[in-house]
Amino acid sequence: MSRAPIRSLPDSVANLVAAGEVVQRPSSVVKELMENSIDAGASEVEVTLTHSGRSRIQVRDNGQGIDPEDLPLALVRHATSKLRDADDLFALTTMGFRGEALASMAAVGQVTLRSRTADHEVGIELRCSGGKQEGSSPSPGPVGTTVAVDHLFFNVPARRQFLKSDAIEFKHALEVFDSLALAHPNVRMILKHNGSDERVLEPGNLRQRTTAVLGRRSSDKLVPVDEATDLVHVHGFVLRPEAARKTRGDQYLFVNRRTVRSAYIHRAVLEAFEGLIPGDLHPAYVLFLELNPERIDVNVHPAKTEVKFDDERGVYAMVRSAVRRALGIHQIAPTLDFDVPVGEHIDWSSRIKPDAPGVLVNPHFNPFLADFSRTRPREGEAALNLDFFAPPASTDLGLQQDLELPSQGWNDEASDSAAERPRASAKALSVSGRFALVPMADKLVIVHLDRAQRRIDLERWIAGSTRHSQNWLFPLEWNPKPGFMEAWESKLLSWGFAWEPGEAGLTWTAGPGFCSPESAMDWLEGLTAVEAEDERELRSAISHWLNAHPARATDVPDLVDRLFACSDPWTDDLGRPTARLLNADELARLF
Repeated sequence: MSRAPIRSLPDSVANLVAAGEVVQRPSSVVKELMENSIDAGASEVEVTLTHSGRSRIQVRDNGQGIDPEDLPLALVRHATSKLRDADDLFALTTMGFRGEALASMAAVGQVTLRSRTADHEVGIELRCSGGKQEGSSPSPGPVGTTVAVDHLFFNVPARRQFLKSDAIEFKHALEVFDSLALAHPNVRMILKHNGSDERVLEPGNLRQRTTAVLGRRSSDKLVPVDEATDLVHVHGFVLRPEAARKTRGDQYLFVNRRTVRSAYIHRAVLEAFEGLIPGDLHPAYVLFLELNPERIDVNVHPAKTEVKFDDERGVYAMVRSAVRRALGIHQIAPTLDFDVPVGEHIDWSSRIKPDAPGVLVNPHFNPFLADFSRTRPREGEAALNLDFFAPPASTDLGLQQDLELPSQGWNDEASDSAAERPRASAKALSVSGRFALVPMADKLVIVHLDRAQRRIDLERWIAGSTRHSQNWLFPLEWNPKPGFMEAWESKLLSWGFAWEPGEAGLTWTAGPGFCSPESAMDWLEGLTAVEAEDERELRSAISHWLNAHPARATDVPDLVDRLFACSDPWTDDLGRPTARLLNADELARLF
């Protein structure tokens, strides 16, 4: 076999080979063009797709634009305004820097480039097809740049046939759009597909943009993360454990506002959720890592989705610690705060000093009298209020009831005696944040904390004694069906809702403090199908509501006390046991 000689590839072939590394599918074009718009300082970016980008991809922005004399160079490979020398590679602050994206698009598509700067009254339109510039002409229009790529891979049929279905290609393009929208919440972004608006994202803060991308139901599941060291600043959001999925889809990682993929950092987040989610689930997060540009290398792959850290272990440990601490602060995972000195924030002077116990005695009590109520005080003695010694009247079972009241929920294992309930003074021992052990004289009560909280919350809501409300920054308009307010007004007030008449109806200004306004209004809309007098339906509606917004008690002894003040402390709203009672014989059998 003869050895083939080494030859230089023609420019047309070399450009096609290089373009394959940068432009892999329509979403690659969307990414590169949107990043160019952001680098140009645009406050609005509009992406238009036709047939998921197969037929046309257009990105329009209101950025600085390109000078007419520089416009032809924009389509030349390795021509860029973002680098001057090799040292700039280690201090990058822009999304693009290679000068390959537009040239690659022009090599495998039909590109139309229109741009105008503020210094010129008329812009320039430049056309290029298959890597060959076809001419330019004046083009009126606003300040900014518009790039349209038609018939992607028209001259590379082999690449075009490897494209997936329109649905899959659009999914990839949407992921790119959402990722860049999260990285730049201050930029108005619009995504259109086949003539219809798919995304219209108004500028706002990161929480607003995250809710807009992940869905408004995610608002009450966001857990803020914010930790900074000399090495890295980690900030953003992780979603509560109940938002974890079996497939990866809502994991967004940014390094200096650049979208990256890192299995290494994802593993750090997984470790932070250890013990909170099953091993086959993936948590959702939107995390930003801010580092000195000199400490990272983004020139790893042409797609610029990979980075290398000069201290990978340090970044890994910081991400894991920041996420774990955020979960602990928001009572999702246990945490220890070593930053607070012992005894700080404790006002010892305000502590209530207990009074010495006293004994009340009725000096006129005569056990030989048949009718105790006929006993009269002796002459010269003050009359005694005998109602004090009478049995207490029956009271409504709610939060304020006496712990000594008998329960309706004692099972066969439990005694009907109220005296055998765990007392307020009992010492409850927490086990792994999920259970509590409550010792009694000759028994042991095991409490399931999450289910206990469900029972407590359900009875509080039914009794209308929640009393936790927060004013909404952005009031919502909603007009329920006739008769709804008359039937539910008292309960709505007790649950923390507030409203006032508006121009178009009712303006809702406040609601329960544990959820987002949107989530609260969704629940109210569902409540319109429930009859206020139907306790069964009401319990079911409240149960589903509380199940979607689980709470975790921080004071275990207090939770135990409140549980056994409920009308049925032994089961939760779904009928599952909240506590089990073990006597001495049952404990002995365990050994």
